[in-house]
Amino acid sequence: MFDRKMLTYAYINHQVNSKYMRIFPKPIVLVSRCLEFEKVRYNGQVIPSQMVRDLTPFVDFIKVCPEVEIGLGVPRETLRIVKKDDEYRLIQPKTGEDLTERMNEFTKNFLDDINEVDGFIFKGLSPSMGTDNVKVYSGASMAPVVEKGAGLFAREVIARYAGYPIEENDRLRNSHIRHHFLTQIYTFAAFRELNNNGNSQEELIDFHKNNRFLFMAYDKAISTEMAELLMSEKDTDQIYQEYMVLLKDLLRKPGSPDLKLDAARNMFSIFENTTPYESSFFEDMLGRYSNNRISEDALIEVLRMLAARAFGDGSYNDTFLYPYPEDLKAAADEKRDKDYWDK
Repeated sequence: MFDRKMLTYAYINHQVNSKYMRIFPKPIVLVSRCLEFEKVRYNGQVIPSQMVRDLTPFVDFIKVCPEVEIGLGVPRETLRIVKKDDEYRLIQPKTGEDLTERMNEFTKNFLDDINEVDGFIFKGLSPSMGTDNVKVYSGASMAPVVEKGAGLFAREVIARYAGYPIEENDRLRNSHIRHHFLTQIYTFAAFRELNNNGNSQEELIDFHKNNRFLFMAYDKAISTEMAELLMSEKDTDQIYQEYMVLLKDLLRKPGSPDLKLDAARNMFSIFENTTPYESSFFEDMLGRYSNNRISEDALIEVLRMLAARAFGDGSYNDTFLYPYPEDLKAAADEKRDKDYWDK
């Protein structure tokens, strides 16, 4: 049972360790083997992925190529998904072979053996691992596309891991999608480690406290529901289970600019000894952010500076300010050093 007084104290008395920055967990990510790692694509190539390269020093990858795992060689004849009598079949058009059962059996066995995972990065358009834009045909050859959907392996992942971060490599080139995905996997990894530590009452309260501004920036209603759950009379294990359900729902999509603005304003309010001029200046910044004249990063940097002043060296390690390691941030301006005047 959760102690109401302890929760109230945790919210009113904001305590931080001023000597250290946030210590990040190490996410576990399931990834397509053809992305950066091995030449297992149907044409014998490896697919470059900046995101996978960037993540390699920071995460534990589980690598898989379902098509190779079911016995297909490299290179190999292409596969396609065929919809027949409302069933989706994995067919190799040149040979006519139906590989559906082999793929489904491998997928089930492989996923059954995974103990822990925090996110997924798949090769887009793949008939096994594409997530939502894979062509589905009406026949094995010389047939039109009737719809688009997920590959057979990815479809089972999506069903089993509903609410988990699942992305395709090409989409992760977008800085907004990248930021959201990184925020997700590091939040999921932190909660997984917390859960593995034995469902401590105090640690879950602390987890929510350290994430409250981030959660507020995603969804105020769900964040409030999570806080209320912590004050319930339910069994601790049940609270952990229900908290995870809410966490997945909260992180499905990033919050709106207005939610981020409110979270920034609420964080600013906890800093003591700010001057009237600083308050006015920050409100002006919020207005410019609302009008899309400055970026979210500009707000975050100002809040980091104020946190450093308020809480000392090492700064305040709230996840709204530090959702993932700095080395994983996308370049602010990839063409910053280009000389446009060189002729």
